[in-house]
Amino acid sequence: MGDIMDQLNYRLPKRKDGLKTFNKIITSGKKLFSKQGYQATSINEIIDKAKIATGTFYIYFDDKLALYVYLLQQYRSKIREAINDAIKDADTRYEKERLGIKAFLKFAWQDPLSYRIIWESMFVDQVIFKEYYQNFSKSYMVNLKDSVFAGEVDGNIDLETLSYVLMGISNFVGLQVLFRDTLTDMDLDKIVDQVMYILRHGMFIEQ
Repeated sequence: MGDIMDQLNYRLPKRKDGLKTFNKIITSGKKLFSKQGYQATSINEIIDKAKIATGTFYIYFDDKLALYVYLLQQYRSKIREAINDAIKDADTRYEKERLGIKAFLKFAWQDPLSYRIIWESMFVDQVIFKEYYQNFSKSYMVNLKDSVFAGEVDGNIDLETLSYVLMGISNFVGLQVLFRDTLTDMDLDKIVDQVMYILRHGMFIEQ
């Protein structure tokens, strides 16, 4: 069975005028989902906010879940793209982790709506939520395995567990970033440096 997020029904526009309408639906859905939550948002509200005819919504999406999953897919792709672009020139696992965490935190700061939508998927559909993070974990494990072979990562560590530990760090340090009123590049570097210090040295002092 393939990724359920690739099986739900939506149709991309084929013309420029259709793309404009499609983007209105996406923008309206994103704002309403993040403000009210998935369950409290109706298709009629999305249609009203997008200022489109009722039938127009169904040209592109079969239902509300299809729109929600499309947004999740876009966030997954954009986050991966941001991280991959940030680490493409890095030579070591340490530097890849540092640059990858920074890229994720910067993405979260610049698009705070993503957090609400991604995390709410736990309550929208357990299978979708599970697959969202499992797919990230699988991709992470491939890269970590290469780093084990290169002698950069401890081969005694279970890589699936490690992938979730690293994702968990990024997710919750992301909250630290989002809770700030302002964020400079210097602030971001300081936070990332603290994360990397913990990854390199741990939190416990040997007695």
